[in-house]
Amino acid sequence: MEAVFKYELDKSEIEKIEKYCNSVEYCAAEQFIGWNDLLYKSKIRYFYLIDDSGIKSFSQITEKFGSAQISFGPVCCDKEMMVVSLNEIIQHYKKEHYYYLGIQMYFKSGFDLDYIEYQLNKKHEIEYLFNSENTKTSIEIDLSQSVEVIFNHFGKKHRNSIRKAQKLGITVNVVDDDIELEALKGIFTRMYDKRDISDEAFFNNIFEINKYLIINNKGQSIVAKDSEGIIIGGIVVIYQGNTLRLYKSASDPERHDIPINHLLIYEIIKMAKDSGFKYLDLWGYNHFVNENDQVYRINRFKRGFGGYFTFFAKKMHIELIPMGTKIYWILQTIRKVTKQKM
Repeated sequence: MEAVFKYELDKSEIEKIEKYCNSVEYCAAEQFIGWNDLLYKSKIRYFYLIDDSGIKSFSQITEKFGSAQISFGPVCCDKEMMVVSLNEIIQHYKKEHYYYLGIQMYFKSGFDLDYIEYQLNKKHEIEYLFNSENTKTSIEIDLSQSVEVIFNHFGKKHRNSIRKAQKLGITVNVVDDDIELEALKGIFTRMYDKRDISDEAFFNNIFEINKYLIINNKGQSIVAKDSEGIIIGGIVVIYQGNTLRLYKSASDPERHDIPINHLLIYEIIKMAKDSGFKYLDLWGYNHFVNENDQVYRINRFKRGFGGYFTFFAKKMHIELIPMGTKIYWILQTIRKVTKQKM
């Protein structure tokens, strides 16, 4: 078994890695080759394990000022191989004299995750924080059920909202062209401006993101139109192995009279079932917000679709040198304060 770390991948390596990632049950968008280039400016180092039979594990690792981060990786659906992968990565960054390594695995709570964490904590100094930034929770819908059963698990208000949208003649379809995508971009911009949300990386690259998803068969953009054919909302979805993930959604802030996203998600459930996905991931549920926060209302909206909670591994903060984790937290605090003053 060989562990490889490098900043550039050749064509053959990319083909092997993409073939491997497409073969596993789950691969998060954060680990798609080329995805991070669309949204972030961080330096990326690639890691993979390989033997005579091929790729066994893969991860993109972002690097910045002596620290490194893994988001929802490495891609490796075997608990033993995950332990091997993370040990290799930790040792590599220690040798490189980095001070901190943060790892957010995509493994969900259960025996396999407990085993991985037990094996790693025997060898390394790892800290955990229990808050919204370090614990990732989502709501997932099991698509093995019939559409009727899934619909009946929705809250009464959600069922009524979907029926209302249908009676109003709202239609849902995949984006046809750049004109529709431009209209969807406008809705995202207006909604985010009203809520004072900043996401310039997404707005500025929505055409490139949509093109990337289509070309690589990793997702698509879906829009809702009113009875006159005007786009009033939409959702960008990502294919993550056996799971369809809702990545970004927006509804026209001037059309509160129509329950747009209720119908969008209902139609996406039917699309996902027809395409053979096992799960729909509504992506993101914050247990730490109060009732006055906008996120609380988003939580309540997602809960209305039934489903169940999934709890990802808590983020691991790994100290590579003495005081390394504290150095990282101090720098993070300084960056947040600086950003708020800008």
